[in-house]
Amino acid sequence: MKKLIAEPVFIFISVLGSLWVDGYTDELKEKKELNESIITLSNEISKNIDYTKEHLYQVKNLKYMTDVILEDYSNITIEKLKSTHDNNPFFHDIDINGKTIYIKQYDNDVSIAWMMRGFLAWEPADIFFRSMLNSGKLLEIENDKLRTEIESIYTRHEERVNGMTNFTIKNSNEIGDWFLKKRGRYNEDIDYGDIFLMERDQKLKNLLKDKKANLEGRIVSLEYYLQSLQNVVSIISSEYKSIN
Repeated sequence: MKKLIAEPVFIFISVLGSLWVDGYTDELKEKKELNESIITLSNEISKNIDYTKEHLYQVKNLKYMTDVILEDYSNITIEKLKSTHDNNPFFHDIDINGKTIYIKQYDNDVSIAWMMRGFLAWEPADIFFRSMLNSGKLLEIENDKLRTEIESIYTRHEERVNGMTNFTIKNSNEIGDWFLKKRGRYNEDIDYGDIFLMERDQKLKNLLKDKKANLEGRIVSLEYYLQSLQNVVSIISSEYKSIN
């Protein structure tokens, strides 16, 4: 009789133990996958830190160019514009290795116009963040401070930088229209550099003033964004550093 009772109990306990082990294994697997996702996100954010530092350098140089133009608006020369950019460049290309190459060769036409209408595209990486957001893994992060910081990067901070960048683009288009309309009055070929020297007026100056104000706000937004990126990487490196 005891044997008849013991065998079902043993089977029941074995089944429960097996289910517990399976559940514990699944929990460990899910935790490992989440940790790996956090580390991968940290790598993406670290790349954005490098990108943002370079971008911030370029935006500051663009603002400095605008400052120089406004400080001596009526008398500034093409050579002064070129020398200013030589020492504070923002024209650039990206080579096949992802390295930023600054351009310091200019013509007296398009280059001069873009010294005034440059806007600098803003293109941070967010592919893995979007993947975590869409899969629900972002909500699985138990560290409230970390989750809040991550969310603030891609909502409040990044959206503000995007908004300021869009204002710069709008301003750039208005400056571009100014150059086009001025050149359209001539019945001969004429460089944008000459257009600037001969046609600079209060309207263009006002557009440049608006640009300066916008770039000042954009720089502040980028600095807050960068600080938020660094905060997230710091939290992850201290709490997830043992994870391979």
